[in-house]
Amino acid sequence: MGLCLAVIRMGMYTVVFVVFAVIGACGHVLFFMSRSWLLKWISFFAQVWARVTCMVFNIQIRVEGDVSIKPGSLIVANHVGSPDIFVLGACFKGFFVSKAEIADWPLFNWLARLGKTIFADRGKRHQVKALIADIEMRLNSGHCVILFPEAQATDGTNVVPFKSAVFEAAVLARRPVVPVEISYQDDHRPTIAYYGDSFISHIVALLKTTRLPVTVTVFPQILPGPDRQSLAEKSYEAIRDKHAGSHPV
Repeated sequence: MGLCLAVIRMGMYTVVFVVFAVIGACGHVLFFMSRSWLLKWISFFAQVWARVTCMVFNIQIRVEGDVSIKPGSLIVANHVGSPDIFVLGACFKGFFVSKAEIADWPLFNWLARLGKTIFADRGKRHQVKALIADIEMRLNSGHCVILFPEAQATDGTNVVPFKSAVFEAAVLARRPVVPVEISYQDDHRPTIAYYGDSFISHIVALLKTTRLPVTVTVFPQILPGPDRQSLAEKSYEAIRDKHAGSHPV
């Protein structure tokens, strides 16, 4: 049953991948002279793609809080696994910040580039300023930016303290930060969403999973403060406290 479901989903998602890759490419052709219209096109269809993907994988999202946030907000969330992107993309219209390694992954890199993903290489100090500037530009253009300030995936049992550097973009753009907590309820420890050491085996397990329930908690916005550290700490504390209550030791 699990293998059959995995094969069916793989076939369905191949179709989804091709369709939205074509849509993304068309957007780049139609609006190559207008960056603002291109970003609007991509952000709209990226949300549609995420919602369709959640349907294919039967990811059932329950939202606590208000997802109608201000355009140009910096959305920060804890990071558990690969479904996080589909879940947050389905809830919010915006652009993701992703680790630089994805830019080298076959197929995924193409879709990520078509989707105007912002690539981050935190290991190179000289690129951090460019990353902050890119995020600031998107925020000032009225587009939300979604990122995982833990800078790593966890097994879902706790939340790692946030890296504060990227919060500088919200300070410079004078845009609010919206903390979001992701919590999977699939009775696995760790959750099936966590990809651990083997990404391939994780994808196969995800394809075989009949249903993946997840709760997304949207906290009230945090107004931009004078420094990035305070924004990072307030966001981290809000998500950590809620996560600790949902995942008692």
